[in-house]
Amino acid sequence: MSLHSIDPRTGKKGRPIDEAIPADVARAATRAAGAVAAWRSAPDALRGRLLREMADRLDARRSKIVEVADFETALGAPRLDGELTRATSQLRAFAADVEEGSYVEAILSPGDPEASPPRPDVRRCLVPLGPVGVFTPSNFPLAFGVAGGDTASAVAAGCPVVVKGHPSHPATSELCFETLAQAVTAVGAPPGLVSLVQGGASELSRTLVQAPEIRAVAFTGSQKVGRLLFDLAAARPNPIPFYGELGSVNPVFVGPAAAAARGNAIATGLAGSMMLGHGQFCTKPGLVFLPDGEAGDHVLAALVTAVDAHGVGVLLNSNLRASLARRLDATRRVAGVDELTARQPVPDDGCRAAPVLFATSLDTFLRHPELAEEHFGPAGIVVRGAASQLAEAAGRLRGQLTATIHADEKDGQWAAALLGTLAHCAGRVIWNGFPTGVAVVPGMHHGGPYPASTVSLYTSVGATAIRRFLRPVAYQGLPDTLLPPALRDGNPLGIQRLIGGEWTRRPR
Repeated sequence: MSLHSIDPRTGKKGRPIDEAIPADVARAATRAAGAVAAWRSAPDALRGRLLREMADRLDARRSKIVEVADFETALGAPRLDGELTRATSQLRAFAADVEEGSYVEAILSPGDPEASPPRPDVRRCLVPLGPVGVFTPSNFPLAFGVAGGDTASAVAAGCPVVVKGHPSHPATSELCFETLAQAVTAVGAPPGLVSLVQGGASELSRTLVQAPEIRAVAFTGSQKVGRLLFDLAAARPNPIPFYGELGSVNPVFVGPAAAAARGNAIATGLAGSMMLGHGQFCTKPGLVFLPDGEAGDHVLAALVTAVDAHGVGVLLNSNLRASLARRLDATRRVAGVDELTARQPVPDDGCRAAPVLFATSLDTFLRHPELAEEHFGPAGIVVRGAASQLAEAAGRLRGQLTATIHADEKDGQWAAALLGTLAHCAGRVIWNGFPTGVAVVPGMHHGGPYPASTVSLYTSVGATAIRRFLRPVAYQGLPDTLLPPALRDGNPLGIQRLIGGEWTRRPR
C-alpha cells in the first residue's frame, strides 16, 4: 500500500510513499535494539559529532526540505524555513550539552567505614533508557518531525529511535529521515540508530508502542489517540514511560486595569496569537477571560474585528477540518454561547476554514465544561464575568501547557490571587505576553498537568528534554576501574559533579 503527499490547498496528490506494515515496525524496533550497546557506550564526543552532522546535512538540503514540506502542509516557506532552523539549532544545542557532559548528573557520596552504621561508597549517574518510539505531529513537520526535538534529545541521551512519520507529510518525513541516515553513516554510528516507519493504520501505532524493544515513547497529537497509546504503554507486561502532549487551550486572563489602559494592544496581540498558523499551534490561546464592563467590551469588539480580518485559511489536513467542524457545531448548540464573527464563505477545494470567535458568560462556561475543550484551528471562546470571579474559572481548568495574565499595577491584588491557581494547572505562566512561540532555551518548560502532557515532570523543549530518556543508576562499592567514566576518581571527563554535597569540576 502507499501513502500520498496531498496539497491541503487544492487536494492535489503528490508522489506515492511506501506504507509500512506491523512487521516493518517490529523489524525497526529490533534494529534499534541492536544499536543500543554501541550507542550507549559511545563517547559523548561522537554523539555530539553526529548531532552536528545531522544539522549540517539538513541545512545543506534546506531548500528542498522546505519546498516539499510546504507542498504537504501549506504552512508557507518562511514559516517552514524558520522551523528547519529551529530543528538544526536544537540538534546543535544538544550536541553542546552532551559534549559538556554534566547532563549525566553525576553524584558521589563517599563511604565512611567509621560511621554507625558504616556508610558505603555510593555513586549515581543517568544512563540511557534504550530504544525510543517517536510519534510526530501534523502541525510542526520540521521542529517536532522526524528530525525534531524528540529525536534529537533521544539520540543525544544515547537512545536509538524509531520514528513514526505523520501521514499528513510523508514525503517530508522521508526526506528528513534520509538526511539523518546519511549522517549516521558518515560518522560511523551504529546501523539502526534511526529508523522511520510510515502509515496511517492504527495497528502500526499499537505495534510500535507494544514492541518489547521500545523502552519509552514520545508523542504529540490529539487527546483521543494519545490516551489510547498511553494506556497501551501502561498495560504492557513491562510498562514504559509515555511522554505525550495531548492538547491545551492556553487560557488568557485580562485584568480590568489592563483592559482599560491598553485594550487595543491586548486585542491585536491576542488575535495574532490565536490565528497564528491558522490556529494550529499547540500553544494557541483558545480561551480568553475578559472582565465585565466598558473596558472589557472594548477589548472584545477589537478582538472580533481583528479575528474577522484574518480571513479564510488552510488547515493541515481533511481530518482536522472535519474535527474542527464537529467541535464548532457542538459549541454553537450550547445555549448562551454567541458567535460574534461573520460567517465567511469557504471554498470547497482543499482544507480551508474560516475564523470563528464565540462569547459566553462565566455562568454558562461553568455549567458547560465542554466549552473548555480545545478547538484546534482558527477558533476561540471569550468568557465574560466579574474580575473577582475569574479565579473560580481558573480553578476549574484541566492541565494546560500555558496560562497568561494581562495585568497593570492596579490589577496587582487580583493577579496575585490568580497566579497561584494558574501555576498549579499550567507548565508555563506568561505575564503580559502571548503563549505562541516556545523559546528553545534551558529555562523553558513545555509540558503541564494532564491532559497537556501525560508526565508533567519533564519538558519536550529545551536542554532538559534529554532527561526524559535517561534513568538513574546507583553504583555501590564498585572498584574505580569498573565505574562509568563520569563517576571515577579524578573526574576524567572533567564534568560538574556533586561530591559529598558540594559541586566540583576538574578543568578538562
